[in-house]
Amino acid sequence: MPQKKATDQISETARVVMARGFAQGWSAKRIAEAVAESTGEQLAPRTVSRRAAEWRAEVERRKAVRERMSDLVAAMKAGDMDASEAIQALAMDELMGHPEGLTAADPIKVQSLSLAAEELRLKKRQLDIRERSVVVTEKKLQILESREERAIATLQDGKEEMTPEERMQKIREIYGLSN
Repeated sequence: MPQKKATDQISETARVVMARGFAQGWSAKRIAEAVAESTGEQLAPRTVSRRAAEWRAEVERRKAVRERMSDLVAAMKAGDMDASEAIQALAMDELMGHPEGLTAADPIKVQSLSLAAEELRLKKRQLDIRERSVVVTEKKLQILESREERAIATLQDGKEEMTPEERMQKIREIYGLSN
């Protein structure tokens, strides 16, 4: 059970004054005086100093979490990581921060989350394969269109010195057909 603190009993206004003082880097004595001036509540500078240390630790923790999330988002945008890898990274990060959480976790839920992440990874892989297949099909179509244009040009070239058999042979060559 968390230990009760002297600042647990102060008003919301006093907390706002303290937080503003912490953010602006005021001394503990100045914050205690500002609280007394605005609310009439008395706080020992030593108590304010302890709360300031806790506040700084919480600000640093939040900053670290924001940086980790920014790194994950940047990695995903850069293509270095897919969604399932991001989920696994977040799970590992949470586990490292709270190792006792795994002992209290429902193993079925953990397994289902793992399976969901794997399913997501597989679906992304299928989409990547489909995209590559579309690219290959488009390239094949371009090759066929190019061959067709060359065959039409061969048929339409008005050279009389080429016999119909020679034209057919040329078209077969264009399409890669044997005689």
